[in-house]
Amino acid sequence: MQLLIKKLEKEKKLGEKASKYTQIIDEKSVSHGVLFFIPLDKFEAKVLIPAPFHESLFVHGDPTYQQVLNHKEAMMLK
Repeated sequence: MQLLIKKLEKEKKLGEKASKYTQIIDEKSVSHGVLFFIPLDKFEAKVLIPAPFHESLFVHGDPTYQQVLNHKEAMMLK
């Protein structure tokens, strides 16, 4: 996770809004969290914030990359 933060700091994108994400909902309409797609040079990193912790990120609109990556429940996926 720290590597992602350093790369985004280098590209001066850490304060940008995370605009590409999807909410994960199962067939019973139960929310399981939000999956964020964070663009880097050659690929997109995928970071999952599980439910119900993701709700606090959207209180003031879309969160920044820094808020997503520094969230205590954030998990990077391969």
